[in-house]
Amino acid sequence: MRIAEERFIDPFNGPVEIGLRTLAILNDAFPNEYSLQRLVVFDYLLVHSDDIPEGPIGLHPKTPHRSGELLVRRKSLRQGLYLLMSRGLVQQRYQPKGVFFAGTDHTGAFLDTLGSAYVIGLRDRAEWVVSTFGPMSDSELDLLVQENLGEWGAEFELESVLWLEETV
Repeated sequence: MRIAEERFIDPFNGPVEIGLRTLAILNDAFPNEYSLQRLVVFDYLLVHSDDIPEGPIGLHPKTPHRSGELLVRRKSLRQGLYLLMSRGLVQQRYQPKGVFFAGTDHTGAFLDTLGSAYVIGLRDRAEWVVSTFGPMSDSELDLLVQENLGEWGAEFELESVLWLEETV
């Protein structure tokens, strides 16, 4: 008898966790919509909020070369969004400028059912990210990232692909 191989999914910084963080961001932004590029940066800022002067304590500890997380996270974030879309918690919108994502009427109610310390912390930081960086244009947000290259890590220089047109 052959035992099927178990498929292991790392719960940390995988599609489920990143999707949950993105859901908190989209809930605070509702009904506004964000591009995948913006969500990647917002997720980074949510997790490493202490990279911003006077930002809240980071959700995760600072690690060397943490800005490299942006490229790694992109695929998992997209997978997390698709998972949430399949559950009616996120909607995908096609606009002339590209593909955007927004919460739904169910997003807040779903998040309200989760009461762990981690979820409470990420919701607090999501509110901070949306209120602090939501009003910025993409070019202003890009400038913020570029101005902080030295502090966040030189690998941001290699990540100019972050702002390329997204095709989903």
